[in-house]
Amino acid sequence: AVVLGVLVAFWDRAFGGERQERAAIGRIEGLAGWIEALRDTIAGAVGLEQAIPATAVNAAPSIRPSLNLLVDRLRVREPLPDALMKFSEDLDDPSADLVVAALILNARLRGPGLRDVLTALASSARDELDVRRRVESSRRSTRRSVQVVVGVIVGVAALLVVFNRTYVEPYGTLEGQLVLSGVLGVFGLSVLWLRRLSGVAEPERFLITPGMASPSTSVLAPPTVRREA
Repeated sequence: AVVLGVLVAFWDRAFGGERQERAAIGRIEGLAGWIEALRDTIAGAVGLEQAIPATAVNAAPSIRPSLNLLVDRLRVREPLPDALMKFSEDLDDPSADLVVAALILNARLRGPGLRDVLTALASSARDELDVRRRVESSRRSTRRSVQVVVGVIVGVAALLVVFNRTYVEPYGTLEGQLVLSGVLGVFGLSVLWLRRLSGVAEPERFLITPGMASPSTSVLAPPTVRREA
């Protein structure tokens, strides 16, 4: 009963890697498409404050809710750098931090060359999307193996309980429960290890706000960049 409860509680963490990876790929794809649309809109001599609402309408569903929140913040006259920082927090993606950092710099400095920067960012996002798709394809067989192994073991255990009760009777004692706990613990660690092999290690976000580190810090404070050794 305890193991079943733990399995239900950590089901997404143990077996939800494929869904999370697909969501990350969809987010990167939507971000790349939005960067390209933003670049083309800015090319028509349109300011960043006007280009963002214009491109949010046709954005991909994976990033549209976050973009709609960004547009709403701009409509209530929130400063663009602060609204962009909250936009990066809504997306919560390392790839989005690169885009948001470039937009914040342009919003603060109002310098030229934003179109070239967006072109480079779009190309980088497309390259990352291609790599993630190839990695996802190669890891899919590993995830399927994990599911097959777990399914076979659980199925065999269920059949033993139903059709061969005498075989599992020793596990009804205190010593049997202790042995079973050890076996299930090793089995759980093995599943987590296989899950780690089938996952993709993402870099940490580098664009953070002081408000994320301390609840008392104002979100309107200038952003900070986490530097890694």
